[in-house]
Amino acid sequence: MPRRREPRPAPALELKTTRLAGIQVILNSAEHAALNTHLTTLFAATPDFFGGEAAVFECGRLPADAASPDWAWLAQELKSRGLNPFAVQNASPELAASALQAGLLVLNDAAPAVATVAPSPEPEPEAEAPVEPPAELPVRTPTRVIDKPLRSGQRVYAAGGDIVVLAAVNPGAEVIADGSIHVYAPLKGRALAGARGDTTARIFTTHLEAELVSIAGVYRTFDNALDAALARKPAQIRLADASQIIIEPL
Repeated sequence: MPRRREPRPAPALELKTTRLAGIQVILNSAEHAALNTHLTTLFAATPDFFGGEAAVFECGRLPADAASPDWAWLAQELKSRGLNPFAVQNASPELAASALQAGLLVLNDAAPAVATVAPSPEPEPEAEAPVEPPAELPVRTPTRVIDKPLRSGQRVYAAGGDIVVLAAVNPGAEVIADGSIHVYAPLKGRALAGARGDTTARIFTTHLEAELVSIAGVYRTFDNALDAALARKPAQIRLADASQIIIEPL
């Protein structure tokens, strides 16, 4: 009787091209040794296949109790092989926290659940009605303003609000904001607006020449040349139906 073949274990990571022209790095393991071994094997034949293409770590297959990978090491290993990882998605709170500490963006954060409060019973006639505490006023986050050029490898992040850049964002630089991004200069690097899931955030620039743009986790790279009506011209970038990047001239 023929011996049944045992199924092969899943590789430590897999690469998948997404419909948004980025690379998804699917993590099946968080163990350093397994990842290191598979990376060496995976890129042995094609060490220069990727040319700086954007990549996102997909964490949905990792066990719920998995320890965090060494994000900084893993990102650097992929960068040395031509990929440019900038974010994680479908990560547990623990994985997301460690990824943020390593300088990665967290995409597709679930909105906090809203508890349903049952109505209070009518008070007895002689009882004093409870006094509602005053509503807490929202904390306003001031707009962050950058007035110096951003060089390759530099990253600025506006937590909780918008960012205004008055100088060039050069190739390899990143501008990230929880709100909208305004670049009154050439945008040649990467711009990621609505980093915490705000689908109404937008990106504005007076000179569009970006490597990558993202709004609320939906991103697009520009391997192919932009249309002549948009390239190196004023433009705005927004989301349609919360899932499609729209680029329009200003």
